[in-house]
Amino acid sequence: YTFVCDGCSAEVEDFTAWFEGGQHCPGCGAHGIAVKYARPYEELPQVFGDDARPGLWRYFDYVPLNDPKNIISLDEGGTLIHRWSFLENFAQSQFGIDCRVYAHRQDRNYATGTFKDLAGTVVASVLKENRVDTYVVSSTGNIGVAMSRYLKEAGITLYAFIPNVSPKAQEAEITCFGQRVFRVDGDYTRAKAMAQELADRHGMLLASGTFDPMRIEAKKTMVYEWVRQVQDFPTVYVQALSGGTGPLGVCRACDELEGKGFFEKRPRLLLVQSDRCSPMADGWANAKASGFADGWENDFPVLDDPQTSIATLATGNPGAYPKLAPRVHESGGEIITFPEQHISAVAQFAAFEQGARIGPAASVTVGGFLRALALGHIVDGDVVMMNIGEGIRRSPQFLETFIVDDGPVGCVDDCELFAPEARRRRLLSDIEDVLSSTA
Repeated sequence: YTFVCDGCSAEVEDFTAWFEGGQHCPGCGAHGIAVKYARPYEELPQVFGDDARPGLWRYFDYVPLNDPKNIISLDEGGTLIHRWSFLENFAQSQFGIDCRVYAHRQDRNYATGTFKDLAGTVVASVLKENRVDTYVVSSTGNIGVAMSRYLKEAGITLYAFIPNVSPKAQEAEITCFGQRVFRVDGDYTRAKAMAQELADRHGMLLASGTFDPMRIEAKKTMVYEWVRQVQDFPTVYVQALSGGTGPLGVCRACDELEGKGFFEKRPRLLLVQSDRCSPMADGWANAKASGFADGWENDFPVLDDPQTSIATLATGNPGAYPKLAPRVHESGGEIITFPEQHISAVAQFAAFEQGARIGPAASVTVGGFLRALALGHIVDGDVVMMNIGEGIRRSPQFLETFIVDDGPVGCVDDCELFAPEARRRRLLSDIEDVLSSTA
């Protein structure tokens, strides 16, 4: 493989040169960089049945690693894509829309139960191959846990900076693998600044964030899995949005595969933010109101201290917006919000109908799909792919919101009996009320 700068098309030989250059293009200083591989993308289906390297690493020839001996893997990436017919039925019964809905169950990854495992395995493997012994990262929580788990396997020391709102459980997971975590007196922006300071002071390698080629190349393999597992390529991709690496990875894969017979049209990007931390959605709404006037992609709010309970979505300063938003626009997609106060109802709906226990960020994804139906962003014939990027184990306190609290009972006469169908009607009523209040 070789690197080619997105900005000036300068070539960078490998990661050694990239790291030595401060993870910037030596020509123009840009972060964005594409990886070019020797093996043609038309040969991608030939590796679909490669059981010698299951999961993400079946795509070894399309991931930036030279020697398979350096692979650090915990069986991530080969998660099944499930058809969620209960959402198809909801779309038909409530809105008269015929669509197919798939859930890419990244919550079932072994190491951390999130789709951050994709980044963890590639980053750990690349750092091992390039003899990096320390790594500094800022994280809202999940990426810190994934890096801690995988870098421990690689024998690499991690220093993780997390904002004060990150759950204690995530701090505990980072430290239980023997890595060092610093809880910052401030938000995610402050955590990034302190991580940068530590890396600069001690000459350590710093995770380069949203445009990191290791993370982009890891996340793009989601699209390879769509091609491998789903007969009809998605027309819509739905994901809860924080920093934006996931959808940028999807765009990278579509850049690679376009015109090579894998799909006729790229999916529309339907990205969803919590209404309590929605700088990209707010910027998008302003851009639509202006008719996407010149320079619209550089106009977005910055939130100093987002008041969201979903720490993994608490990116108040969305540095990727100027590059990500135009990709959304080109795709015919949207950036919308979902009210955070209703994510528990969505998660309970998914648990009851599908047996899927999803976390708060994944609930924003499903809620975004439901709201998109009400807003007319999903149409007849759509094939929808939702990134279910985390399971409930990431946020045990969120699971407690599922309890129907009628108070303690003193005798059997206090017990209110109801059949499962009554519970289903109550959940459907809750979802309908949410959509009617937010349409």
